[in-house]
Amino acid sequence: MPSAFGAAAGVINPVTGRWMTKTWNFDQVLPEAAKTYRAIEQKFDIQVYHPIPEIRFCQNAEDLKRVGRRMRNPRYQDVLSHMAATGEAAPEFNDDFGTFRINQAAYVDLPLVVHTLRASFATLGRFRDETFLHSELKPGTTGWQYRGLHADKVIFCEGAAMQDNPWFKNLPLKPAKGETLLCHSPTLRLPQKLYHHKKWFLPYPDGNFRIGATYDESDLSDAPTQAKKDELLTAAHEALKKPHQVDVSAHLAGIRPSTIDSRPIIGAHPNKLGLYLVNGLGSKGASTAPAMTQQLTEHILKKSPINDEVNLTRFN
Repeated sequence: MPSAFGAAAGVINPVTGRWMTKTWNFDQVLPEAAKTYRAIEQKFDIQVYHPIPEIRFCQNAEDLKRVGRRMRNPRYQDVLSHMAATGEAAPEFNDDFGTFRINQAAYVDLPLVVHTLRASFATLGRFRDETFLHSELKPGTTGWQYRGLHADKVIFCEGAAMQDNPWFKNLPLKPAKGETLLCHSPTLRLPQKLYHHKKWFLPYPDGNFRIGATYDESDLSDAPTQAKKDELLTAAHEALKKPHQVDVSAHLAGIRPSTIDSRPIIGAHPNKLGLYLVNGLGSKGASTAPAMTQQLTEHILKKSPINDEVNLTRFN
């Protein structure tokens, strides 16, 4: 299944959900993510990791109380700050109950990451751009064989397509479709901040901005839909204080590989020696993928144990 939605967004958000809960394991996964993306930038002389202030709008009086409680909680002092009065932080938006700031947010240019790494691997003769067929992966005398290739170990990173994987398809993914819009406007120029007003707005330096994201567990097709496009545009116009012409230049959809317990799934197949999995990153792939791949790599190379919270054996 496609990952255009996730690849286009790449948002790292320390706080998730209406209840303003700190993202799972954020204090551990963010440093690994930042280190990984900075290393890619340095090696390839590109810019992919963009820290950005996030402004979140309270939707009602209960939100005000909730964020006040969060700010008094020591666990949230590094990610929540600066409650602002109505209309103070983002005058372009309707703001009836004030805002607060979320620190340590960022976005990652994942298309550039993927393109750069693929090109590098191709130059080294280590990348083949083709459709993988599970039926052609066969156990050998040692390791596994696939179309003339031999590998001691095979790591599957398939997202929601894991449901077609004969070795791992019984693990409990909870896929959910998401759609985003890439837009531009002749009248709206947003400062470089991430705005969360029911839906989020992510402005880019070139003046374009992305609006996201929808959530749908019933439609798991890979096609963008007019209904969700209308939903995002309606939310955008309702959020903005003044009417603006908003033109859509790209409409992307993808499937989040979420899990029933909202935790990643990594580890070794319990019965098939040499088969491994990294999956279940949901909408947090940009922030959690570096830490999860690092943990699996250390498990494979150094026999380091995998954290029980993410080990696929928790579903046995």
